[in-house]
Amino acid sequence: MKQAVLIFFTCLIICSQHLLAQSELDVSPSPLEATVDFDLSNTYEDLTFRVRLKNNTRQAINLRWEIIVDETPEQWRFSVCDQNTCYFTTNTTNVDFRDRIPYAPVIMLPGDTAKLELNVFPIGQAGTANVHINLYDLADPKKLLNTAYYFVNIDGLTPITEADKGRLRIYPNPVTEYLTITRNTFVKQLWVSNILGKRVRTFDTAFGNKYDVADLPDGIYLVSMVDANRRVVKTVRISKRSIRP
Repeated sequence: MKQAVLIFFTCLIICSQHLLAQSELDVSPSPLEATVDFDLSNTYEDLTFRVRLKNNTRQAINLRWEIIVDETPEQWRFSVCDQNTCYFTTNTTNVDFRDRIPYAPVIMLPGDTAKLELNVFPIGQAGTANVHINLYDLADPKKLLNTAYYFVNIDGLTPITEADKGRLRIYPNPVTEYLTITRNTFVKQLWVSNILGKRVRTFDTAFGNKYDVADLPDGIYLVSMVDANRRVVKTVRISKRSIRP
């Protein structure tokens, strides 16, 4: 019994010390895991994955980060954005100890939060990347405060043709209560805006769903059909009319 108690308290002390060390600088979410459908035909666009850092100490942290790409498709490129600026991964850190640029630590006062963004440029290639960014304080450059882990999977979308767009319909039009969209695989949301361009409804789409607009005032509205990358595929004008006695 005494041995069990001793083991318990020993574990408690070790675990507490570990949690204390990790809590000096929080990373959230940890890890960041994401699977994204992406139009790979546009080789200039990137995807952004963001974590939040928080200084839980009573002292300022002069934050240095270092990116390490563990696994990635050969074509992919990355940049890292912190509170100061963005760096392509020809710069693997925001503070270069070899007396070279960059030298721009992120200053985090006690209780401060900061963003740390990983931007992924797939350049036409689907795949998976495992990336981690180690976080240090320049006051003790060899001490690892925490690590931001990014596990990213990018799947390619089938390009949307003009014929695909031409087959998209919103019906009925005029509408009294519910909208419906023709069957498709690429419209993920409907954005309903008034004639002045102010969005008044947002609907996530699914096959067979109906979208309730019964409480909207009578008038003309614009319905935008939006893909997984939040790009408008097509916009149509509809008329909303109440049922008349």
